[in-house]
Amino acid sequence: MFWKPLKSLIEGLSVVTGYLSAAAIAAASLIITEAVFVRKVLDISTIWQTEISVFLLIFATFVGAAFVQKNDHHLNVDFLLIYLPPKVRESFLLFGSVFTMLLSGIIAWYAYPMWWETVVKDYHSMSLWGPPLWIPYSFIPFGLTLLVLQYLVQIVDKIAKLKAGEIEEEIVRAEIKDIDLEAAKSE
Repeated sequence: MFWKPLKSLIEGLSVVTGYLSAAAIAAASLIITEAVFVRKVLDISTIWQTEISVFLLIFATFVGAAFVQKNDHHLNVDFLLIYLPPKVRESFLLFGSVFTMLLSGIIAWYAYPMWWETVVKDYHSMSLWGPPLWIPYSFIPFGLTLLVLQYLVQIVDKIAKLKAGEIEEEIVRAEIKDIDLEAAKSE
């Protein structure tokens, strides 16, 4: 009843944050390029470029994690796993998902007070630019909470598939060179 709309919301947020994370990486690249040009060619001091680039990359790392998980593009070490019987393999994958979800949840749980402290005490960076630190500190708990929710969606789906007996007999190995970017865009 409420699961399908919640699942759609979580997956929709994962997609939106994934594209925002990609934009953050592109923006960080442009800002770093601008900083090098201003510093080396124009011989003008830079104040904000390095720090905001770091903030953008932190955003991309933590907030983009749910998108990567949604599309199952996290780095996997499946050296032995692919040779296990399908039910055993799926059980290991389920256990790994639950473990990672719990670990991400614990880290998010402890990151929220850290973020809240920067809000309450109005902490600012020690740089000349001095932006408020609550902004980059919010990326960790928000991103990891979204990652936990994305894992929850996938765990519920995997349990439903296991109960229904829908187990893939063989894992299809995917190399980076095998990923069809056009197909991924249309998903």
